[in-house]
Amino acid sequence: MKKLLSLVCVAMALVFTACEDVPAPYTIHSTGGSTIFSETFASSLGKFNSKSASGDISWYSDYSSAVVTGYKDFDGNGQKENKAGETYLVSPFIHLENVDSAYISFSQAINYEKSTIKEDHKLLVSADYANNVSTATWTELPMSTEGLGGSFTFVDQEVQIPNEFIGKSIVVALKHIAHDSYSSTWEVKNFKVLRGKANATPDNPDNPEPAGENPIPYTSSSLKDGFTVVTEKGTAWSLGNSYAKATGYANNTTTPTVSWLISPAINTTKAEGNDEAVVIDFDYVLRYVGTGTDITAYHKLYASTDFNGDVTTATWTDLGFEAVESATKDWTFYAAPTLTLPATLVGQEKVYFAFRFECNNQNSTTWELKNFKVHQGGKTEPTPEPEPTGDNLIANGTFETWSGDEPVYWKSTTTASSANLSQSNEAHSGNYSVKAAGDTKANKRLAYKEITLKAGTYNFKFYAKAATSTAASVRPGYVPLKDGGVGSYTYGDYVNNITNGEWVEVNHSFTLTSETTINLVVMIPKSPGADVLIDDAELTTSDGGLATGGDDNGGGDNGGGDTGDSTIPYSITFTSSTEGWSIQDVDLGSLNFVWKQDKTYGMKASAYYNKANNAAESDFVSPEFTIPATGATLSINQALNFLNGNTRADFVSVQAVLASGAKEEIELSAWPAGTDYNYIDGTASLAKYAGQTIKIAFHYKSSTSCAPTWEIKTLSIN
Repeated sequence: MKKLLSLVCVAMALVFTACEDVPAPYTIHSTGGSTIFSETFASSLGKFNSKSASGDISWYSDYSSAVVTGYKDFDGNGQKENKAGETYLVSPFIHLENVDSAYISFSQAINYEKSTIKEDHKLLVSADYANNVSTATWTELPMSTEGLGGSFTFVDQEVQIPNEFIGKSIVVALKHIAHDSYSSTWEVKNFKVLRGKANATPDNPDNPEPAGENPIPYTSSSLKDGFTVVTEKGTAWSLGNSYAKATGYANNTTTPTVSWLISPAINTTKAEGNDEAVVIDFDYVLRYVGTGTDITAYHKLYASTDFNGDVTTATWTDLGFEAVESATKDWTFYAAPTLTLPATLVGQEKVYFAFRFECNNQNSTTWELKNFKVHQGGKTEPTPEPEPTGDNLIANGTFETWSGDEPVYWKSTTTASSANLSQSNEAHSGNYSVKAAGDTKANKRLAYKEITLKAGTYNFKFYAKAATSTAASVRPGYVPLKDGGVGSYTYGDYVNNITNGEWVEVNHSFTLTSETTINLVVMIPKSPGADVLIDDAELTTSDGGLATGGDDNGGGDNGGGDTGDSTIPYSITFTSSTEGWSIQDVDLGSLNFVWKQDKTYGMKASAYYNKANNAAESDFVSPEFTIPATGATLSINQALNFLNGNTRADFVSVQAVLASGAKEEIELSAWPAGTDYNYIDGTASLAKYAGQTIKIAFHYKSSTSCAPTWEIKTLSIN
């Protein structure tokens, strides 16, 4: 019977091999649903590879399984014999960067084994595998051998992946040892890596299994896997490998459209009774908002528990998403404000989320989405990035702050950025560095965002380390921008033979004779084309500096200095400018900063860091305003969250700073509730300051028991 099955499997293998378009090397990314990776071994080893540490034994596909044995007819003469060998079946790289927990599931049968079954059959995991099983650091996982060893009866396995590997790229391997005198036959099938906890059965009450699929935390990077499109009219959502896209514009024609992008059913029962809210995060970019476009009505996020395929009959709850057009008019993705799932939808076995896109026949936006997440907890705050110190002009040079799969600020809008980047837990300092992938066919570059520098001499410094056992090379430099593109690259010396054993300091000095807009670059040469880690980048100068930038570009000016008396009427949007405003820290405690400009949320203050509330006090202060004799009105658009029932005025307030230095609280007509990220408008009369010169200060103070997050988008004085 097994011979017949073998012939069928060979035929299937020939068919599937001829049709597959398989890239190499393989990389498996965590996408939507509970299954992160799956390989049945029904007709081949699939994306797995057989690697020998000793001997010439290999894993192969047979009996709809992956099989290995040291007892077989190796010479084809009809005589079986024993051969010794150590053989690994190695998975592709599996990315667990956006996964909170994961486990391995598979079925296995072991026959003809002696007393050394545990030593001869091991399940291993590695985070530093570099195509050599002998040099990789392997961690053994506790695989059960109960019921195995004496037959071809398959036994199911579930093994938890240790927390130390969560958030990393890993490979999993099945290691088999055969001896000169005997060898088992090991068969494996239906190999999976899944989100969640292993052995989630009624016998394990500490980790109950949700009744439905897709328990939270749920992540879908591209919104492709598991999502469905329902189009009422016009042009449907398109689902790509990197993001989902909606637009009604094509071939110079705008088609009136209503199209829904709907998630799979997501199980929120694990959150029931938990104090933490269920929240939704995603990244998006929105372009081409025309005059008269109802931006909020045309870009919606809903939730439903009774969707059955018909969007018109389902009960939809509006989650309050307010879309904003890209301020930079480019295709840079921004994090949407975190949305809280209403309590009535928590504890439900099936919750569907739907992005509804609409356009008319006059105008259509283009809306792109990625990195959709449903999870527990407060707002997903990015790891606070310490401000550069001294003359350092680079922000996020420590690579601690990431947006999706990119380090913040380390992505040019030009062709200067060409390397594939990923987060590494192997850091020179802090928690992370960036891994820039090399290529033996072409030079690749890591590039910092566009900055404009004054004339002067600069030193670009960073630390580099080979990402694998293959020695790496780097070459530091910069490229000036010209007519919207790049000019000629200027490089320093090559730094070669960088090993994985230690971090190497790299320096490059250069002089600009006039004000110049540039991208700083680290080139990874094609020879040897090895992956490299970069960390702790700095740009310093003694006679130059940033010509533009402020808080957005790092620097030590805390968002810009006082530019003197400002004219009323006055308005500013903090998502794009902080000109004339300054940060005045009173007491940062253990923090490096409290206030930070965000391109989506505006000026943001928070002392919540490292999963803890911290005591701090800091002001964000305006330039001077001379209030007219007729008075003026102050208007502010702001959001406030995590006040946790405390008195608002004890933590955040708007103040008038008088010429004497005295401060008085300004009473606004309305304040946010302090429990969400809903932006509201508040106004106040400045008539009492008529004829006086004052500054406006946003005063933030936190404690170890309460560290609210305060976001201010706009301010005007009229």
